[in-house]
Amino acid sequence: MREFFNFFLKWRFFIFFFLLESAAIFISFSNSKFQQYIYDGSSNFMIGKIYETIHKLRNYFLLEIENKKLLNENKRLHDAQIFSKIRKISKDFKKEDINYLQQYTFTPVQIINNSIHEQENYITINKGSVDGIKPDMGIILYNGIAGIIIKTSPHFSIAISLLNQKIKVNARLKKNKYFGTLSWDGVDYEYVGLYDIPRHSTIHKGDIVETDGKSATFPEGIPIGRVHSYKLDEEHANYIIKVKLMANFSSIENAYVVKNLLKEEWNDVQLYKVENK
Repeated sequence: MREFFNFFLKWRFFIFFFLLESAAIFISFSNSKFQQYIYDGSSNFMIGKIYETIHKLRNYFLLEIENKKLLNENKRLHDAQIFSKIRKISKDFKKEDINYLQQYTFTPVQIINNSIHEQENYITINKGSVDGIKPDMGIILYNGIAGIIIKTSPHFSIAISLLNQKIKVNARLKKNKYFGTLSWDGVDYEYVGLYDIPRHSTIHKGDIVETDGKSATFPEGIPIGRVHSYKLDEEHANYIIKVKLMANFSSIENAYVVKNLLKEEWNDVQLYKVENK
């Protein structure tokens, strides 16, 4: 009995880690009714806590690896021009105060749960309504976009992943600004499709695909991926483009939730356009 007790003390962290991993696997592979209960019910907080605990334990056991990843990501963030692109300042705005010129704010978050092998994948983050997170806000990565918030609790939020067949995002080819609709076909988590690019557009393998700023969710010019291949849809006279994502969704950890300070104004304008067609 004493040997068993000593064994348990020695390996208690691994045993606890194993039990939590088992709970996570059970949750991930449960049927859709149970998942719907998670998304729609009061258990959102409890599930979020489980995911957060698992995430912290993984970081504890893989601390050195995670630190290296964070250092590399911080360097890439420092070098990347993404934030110079999304901090849009209107040149014709007369106010000198920078508070009046800022259109977006960014809340750093951790992705504590993320699926990639379902037809409809979701992301859980470690911040919620008390942090100002609201539905319809976008989640961006240092090298792409991750999803859109659909539900919040005080301390956690759930987002519909870019790897979900129900989501469609406005995107464009960076070099010529031709835009279309980006969506996932449910097959490979490394690729998405860009549709409705006109046939007279010039396309080359490796061309960058980015957000086009035509919605209030994502800022303009965030890189998403590169053209992997393309073919002409003769029936609709446009291209179907296979885009290789820059982000590896199997290992995303750190992200930012984007708040558009002008979203209400944007929505009012769009509503006016619809009502006056």
